[in-house]
Amino acid sequence: MDHHPNQPRRSILAGAALLLTAAVAAAQQAPQPSTAASQSPSSNDDTTIELSPFEVSASKNLGYQATDTLAGTRIRTSLKDVAASISVVNKEFMDDIGATDSGTLLQYTTNAEVAGTEGTYAGLGNGVSVDESGTLRSPQGAQRVRGLASADNARDYFITDIPWDSFNTDRVDILRGPNSILFGLGSPAGIVNGTTHNAEFRNFGSDEFRTGSYGSVRNSIDLNQQILPGQLALRFDGLWSNQKYEQKPAYQDDRRYYGALRFDPKFLNNQVVRTSIKIKYEHGEISANRPRIVPPNDAITPWFNAMPTAQQLANIQSGTTPYGMGKTFVNNPYDVWRTDANAPAGSGMIQKSSPNYQPWLSDIANQQQPIWFMDGATNSLYRVDGGYINNGALNSSGAFTGVSGGMLYKYQNGMFYGLNNLPSVAINENLKFASYGQYKNQSLLDPSVFNFYKTLIDGPTKHEWEKWNAQNIDISQTYYDNRYGIDLTYDRQTYQNGADSLLGGSPTLTLDILKNFTDYYVSGANGETSTTNPNIGRPYVIGASNNGGASYYSDRKVKRASLFAEVRPSDFLHSKLLLKIFGVQRFNGVWSQEDYYNENRRWQDYANSQAWAGFWNGNDGSSSTFTDRPPVAVVYLGGSIAGLNSASGANIPGITTNVNLPDAGVRVFNTQWQNYGVSPGASWTVPAGLINVYNPNPVDSKGNPLPVTQASNPANYVGWSNYPDQLLRYDNGQNQSLLTLAQKSLRETTSFSSSYQGYFLKNALVATLGWRYDEVKTKDVTAGQLPLERGILNMQPNVYALPSSWPANQIFKGHSTSGGLVLHLNNLLPRDPLPFDISLTYNKSSNFQVTSVRRDLYGNPIGNPTGQTKEYGVLISTKDNKYSLRVTKYTTDLSNNGIGLSNSYGIGQVIQQGLRWRNVFLYQLGGYDFASANQPSYRNTWTNAYPSLTDAQAQAQEDAAINGWNDIQKWLEAKGFFKAWNFSPIADSALVDRTTYLTNPSAYAPNPANVYAYTATAPQGFTVTANTESKGYEFELTANPTSNWRVSFNAADTTAVRNDVGGPLLDQFISYLDSKFYNADGSLTPVGALPQYGGASNSIGASIYGPWRSNYVLLKLQQGTDAPELRKWRFNFITNYTFTHGWMKNVGVGGAYRWQDKVIIGYPAIQGGSYDLTKPFYGPAEGAVDLWASYHHKITRKVDWKIQINIRNAFAKDGLIPISVEPDGSWASVRTQPVQEWTLSNTFSF
Repeated sequence: MDHHPNQPRRSILAGAALLLTAAVAAAQQAPQPSTAASQSPSSNDDTTIELSPFEVSASKNLGYQATDTLAGTRIRTSLKDVAASISVVNKEFMDDIGATDSGTLLQYTTNAEVAGTEGTYAGLGNGVSVDESGTLRSPQGAQRVRGLASADNARDYFITDIPWDSFNTDRVDILRGPNSILFGLGSPAGIVNGTTHNAEFRNFGSDEFRTGSYGSVRNSIDLNQQILPGQLALRFDGLWSNQKYEQKPAYQDDRRYYGALRFDPKFLNNQVVRTSIKIKYEHGEISANRPRIVPPNDAITPWFNAMPTAQQLANIQSGTTPYGMGKTFVNNPYDVWRTDANAPAGSGMIQKSSPNYQPWLSDIANQQQPIWFMDGATNSLYRVDGGYINNGALNSSGAFTGVSGGMLYKYQNGMFYGLNNLPSVAINENLKFASYGQYKNQSLLDPSVFNFYKTLIDGPTKHEWEKWNAQNIDISQTYYDNRYGIDLTYDRQTYQNGADSLLGGSPTLTLDILKNFTDYYVSGANGETSTTNPNIGRPYVIGASNNGGASYYSDRKVKRASLFAEVRPSDFLHSKLLLKIFGVQRFNGVWSQEDYYNENRRWQDYANSQAWAGFWNGNDGSSSTFTDRPPVAVVYLGGSIAGLNSASGANIPGITTNVNLPDAGVRVFNTQWQNYGVSPGASWTVPAGLINVYNPNPVDSKGNPLPVTQASNPANYVGWSNYPDQLLRYDNGQNQSLLTLAQKSLRETTSFSSSYQGYFLKNALVATLGWRYDEVKTKDVTAGQLPLERGILNMQPNVYALPSSWPANQIFKGHSTSGGLVLHLNNLLPRDPLPFDISLTYNKSSNFQVTSVRRDLYGNPIGNPTGQTKEYGVLISTKDNKYSLRVTKYTTDLSNNGIGLSNSYGIGQVIQQGLRWRNVFLYQLGGYDFASANQPSYRNTWTNAYPSLTDAQAQAQEDAAINGWNDIQKWLEAKGFFKAWNFSPIADSALVDRTTYLTNPSAYAPNPANVYAYTATAPQGFTVTANTESKGYEFELTANPTSNWRVSFNAADTTAVRNDVGGPLLDQFISYLDSKFYNADGSLTPVGALPQYGGASNSIGASIYGPWRSNYVLLKLQQGTDAPELRKWRFNFITNYTFTHGWMKNVGVGGAYRWQDKVIIGYPAIQGGSYDLTKPFYGPAEGAVDLWASYHHKITRKVDWKIQINIRNAFAKDGLIPISVEPDGSWASVRTQPVQEWTLSNTFSF
């Protein structure tokens, strides 16, 4: 892997050495400083704290209440003097609730949501389908603040990819909204910062053993040793965790090692100067097979559902969920296409014109796309099916029919038929609102069909991993009792994650309904009453195909220098009046430089051999991409359930073994002619055993009978046989030829920031101002495909390399500002007549987020996400500070943020397929490459798809379609589309229609290298954007009624609405394609009617653009609606009480109640393409109870023991929470709700 080279560290270390030398000299000459400690003027604690302004300490906490933070200005400040919305979670709070990471903490905090098995939302959007790939691979990013977006994760105030854990975390600061002082570059939603352990000048340690539900175990140690009193200390933390889940066999193994050193050299610490050197290091590895929270898609219960009545047919046009298949089997792959007069009863199930049409029926794979039929319990292989290999088939004159032409007069057939998904059914049936993308994949809702609560459907075929190293060196010096200070830091983090899944991110559960395979007649079966498929009625999931995995690698290097000055007027003013007006004035300046290198890769786990590609294409296979028709796995789960009356009670198991596709012989019909003693033109009569396979009475387009000859006789060909397919395997990265995407980028950010905090009027008024300037330079590269090498990416280091210079359009410079005011009324009023301490706050801030390179439809860099917030607040606390309530009214705007577009790669697919099939008709291709030109077949004959047309009408439509696609190519080429989507169509000079081409083929001959199976790859960082405005109120109450009683309460009232969804470029793209695809009455033009595979139902408009366009319409309908899964109200109440005397002395009891309002999961659609926002569909409100109890006891003089039991989600049982709805309001996608779980921990402290 080409990682960004190390940056030299000599400059920062040399600067530190020079600084230390200067400090020694200053210490020898400086006057005696004041002995007063530097503290926040609002602090009520007069104890001297030996801390620099660059650090905070847990010793100042009051129960759950932290008193100071770095999150406001990077300088230690009392929380009551900070106007920004900051919540601090300390160690005591995390210990009480049993939180160890974001997934177990954020649901207790203000206006935050988190996904996962313990989460409060899914975080997967509400599109046509939900895909868990991203959250399974990187769960730490699956959170949201203020309904906007995920907050950035930070580690000691450095942006990080590393998931934090409580084993080495002192506290978590959560900043809601943008803050340009802290991070000019960052998520406008906020920051979640974990402060890691520092080495301390005392000896202590702890060892915690935790067991939990499902057999989970966790052990963490924390050892701190003072080596030289007051000068040198070391700290070591370790974590060994094996988390188990309700879903078997899901797990997460987490191993981490952490070390910290603190060195305060005596010769650099005196009354003038204080010096501290801190070094931290962490190594961690996670290996996991994480649980899914979304049940598999349901393509099994529709098969059991009854066929429609006339009334039901009328109802489905009103937008209700369609009917089912009435337990109808498919006799064989030939009859499903037949609508002729001699077709057996029940034929024509795939044809819309047939009375037997079944919209739920779908072809699982293409012809020549091998299907491995595997057993999910034993990894046994039943057979591999590859269909008909057509390249050797002859016509009556002995000429080849072409790669796609096939056997003369053989009935059309697929290979393997199963059930479709609901969105496709809606498109097939032209249901009401289908064109608006309102129908969504349906999650399985009945756990008696498959127990998705307790079973991970993937079994051991899925794997996630993370690995990282983090280093931090910090040198700080303060002078004259913290009046001045400097801090130099170098932070380096390398991180990688990855995931691989046989089933992909959104598995579908279905069942085998095919009674006979395509070769059934070889055994003498009749194909109508026979059943030769031994797996008929067995449930299965589909795997392999284009599924595989993805990985991410990052290398972050940051150098940061901070200068601090605190001006104390008492040092030079003697006027009591002036000293009342002017308090402490603080100034802070920061310079930082970050190099952020990252690389993203995706891969396909399996691909067919080049020999196989050449075999079915009739060439050497080099022009067939490895992503074209890759191996498909049908993985059977349990026995047949076809005898049941419904799917309920089927109790289908998950995969229980690691399914691996072996090399195998693919069962194919080989059309190589072998009976050379027979003339292809000789007469042949179709025998009785083949009349369902070959048409015994073919006719031409005018109904005239055609002769059947020996060219159709399967006995004259090699016929059904096995062709070896030596599969290519990614094999955990050993075979990089199966990479489907490789992109890397380098971002260099140079920042200058300054902040000012001033205290006035006897500290009654605290003003905070911040300014920041950032220069961000980005360069990136996407690996291209090697020509005529099956689409393999060119990973040569000299080609797949970052540009040597920074592109001018990828250099961004920007300013951002922040400001806040805090007014302490009690300090302002004479003699403090108020019964409470009351403070008023105002905060205004902005920032921008520089992500990895983001690009628009045409590959142009798009603006960064930006955030602005305005907040008004009031802080009320009792005089003894036992009770504190903060109320904040906020408005936060998030602009230019990425928004999910279901099947965004479909944009490229529309153009890719349109130009592929433009070429098929323009050059009469039997395949996709120019070597197959002038091979007439059903797939390049317009009348085969539209038989009612005359030859002249067909030619006119064909020419119009070709010309229309030529226009589309020219329009897109001018905008840079093909460069952005990484493929090269034929040159403009060759863009003519079929009629013109035939007048002089040599004059319009294309470059053969540009006639191939185009594969579009989305631009690196392709993003669709939207704006979101979040408004609401936040409430935070912390109370310590007694020294042994803790109370915390928070609540939020939130509205987050999306605007400017999609953006003008995408709107223009859709508008242009609409003008090319549709007539004024909504019917397809020849451009949209361009047929694939010889069928009108497979036209580009009907089968690709229309379904994809519905995703776009669904996206546009989100304009003006709430963010997905947003709850208007939520609150959390947490309390803990520890008995201090009596027989229950040292016993602690506590609990929490977490509540979420009902959730909007959709709106009724209105004909014309909008929503009725006045009648939303709601999901239920949710409440959760947590209970815990603890006891601590001193075992020996030096060893304390604490035992604690936590019950999270007490009394909660398995259940489902809706994510989205169908047009009639019925549930579509759902997530599993959190259930009762427990942990028991024993902690020994010494």
